[in-house]
Amino acid sequence: MIKSDIWYGFLQAGAHSSPVVRDMTLETNNRKTLYLYNHARGRFLEYAREIVEAKLRELETGDIALKELDRAFKAARKSFSSGRTARKWTEEVTPTSTPEPDEPGLPSDLDTTIDFVEEDA
Repeated sequence: MIKSDIWYGFLQAGAHSSPVVRDMTLETNNRKTLYLYNHARGRFLEYAREIVEAKLRELETGDIALKELDRAFKAARKSFSSGRTARKWTEEVTPTSTPEPDEPGLPSDLDTTIDFVEEDA
C-alpha cells in the first residue's frame, strides 16, 4: 500500500457525518459500491458510490488530527478481511441485499440518501 492509495476526507451527512479514509486497494466486487473507513463507527462500511461520492470532501484543519485518524484507520485496516484487497471486476456483481429504509434495525433518523451496507466483523 502506497501513500497515493489512501485518501483522507470527511463525509458530510448530517448527524451521521464523520471523518473517513478511502483505501483505493480495497474493492467490493461491485462497481456501484466502495469501502470507506468511517471514524465515527470505528470500522469499514460499504457505501453506494453514486450517493456517497457527492457527500465527500477534503479533510480540513479542525475536523480531526490526521495522526489520530491515520492511527485508527491502520488499526481497523489490520483487522479488516484481507480477502477484500485489490481485485479487478470480471463481471458486474449485484449486492446480495441492500437495506430498505423501513427495515427493522436501521436508525429512524438515518438519512436515507446515504446508503451503506454494514457487515458483521
